[in-house]
Amino acid sequence: MRYFFDIKENDAALKRILDEWLGTPFRHHCGVKGKGCDCVHFVAKVLEELGIIKWRNNLIPEYPRDWHLHQTREALKDSVLRELKAESVTFDSLRNGDILLSHYGKASSHAAIYYEEHVYQSLTKIGVKRINFNDSTYFKQMKFAFRILL
Repeated sequence: MRYFFDIKENDAALKRILDEWLGTPFRHHCGVKGKGCDCVHFVAKVLEELGIIKWRNNLIPEYPRDWHLHQTREALKDSVLRELKAESVTFDSLRNGDILLSHYGKASSHAAIYYEEHVYQSLTKIGVKRINFNDSTYFKQMKFAFRILL
């Protein structure tokens, strides 16, 4: 099986794009590099820049900030599986570019991208940041991981 980020040029482009997003402030339901983004838009916009997905108006529907506190349906997980050619992987076998979903509340409500023992993500009140993958604050919330296929 071939994975998108096994291609060196794709891996290098991912690293460059992730670093370009660092410091972008958090902004709910937004995805503009340097201006503001939430976690879902951050991941989607990175994947769009890489040519993995095509942006469309209904790609990420409007959602309230606290939707995950009231619903148990794994809408974020379902969206990843619907929009990406991807397979589920374990946290002990992560590779660059794997998509991570975390539970806050009753369902997955946070998305991030793994790269070289770090997690790139947009955090509320902080913005896009790179943290160590083993940071206990975030690691214990991680629920799903997906690898993008060619």
